[in-house]
Amino acid sequence: MFLSRLNKRISNKTIQHIVNKYLDKAGLSDRGYSVHKLRHTAATLMYQHGGVDIRVLKEVLGHENIATTQIYTHVSDNQVRSAISANPLATVNKKKDE
Repeated sequence: MFLSRLNKRISNKTIQHIVNKYLDKAGLSDRGYSVHKLRHTAATLMYQHGGVDIRVLKEVLGHENIATTQIYTHVSDNQVRSAISANPLATVNKKKDE
């Protein structure tokens, strides 16, 4: 996903070093931020707000198993309400007892 100036793939270790360097510069390294947390947050945001399908997210993250990717699929109350209202039967009125 990340390329060097020479158009070659940057290794995971190099990415981790770069992120850690800037976390240190920003004074955030001792506040619990890490490469893993940033990756988790980005994946969660892509899934919840970016409309990225879980199968696509699996490929982006390089997971071999979809079960590994499912940790990013936390369900929010808004998502549950949205799913319920998207159900075609949600707009069907009940018959009133006569």
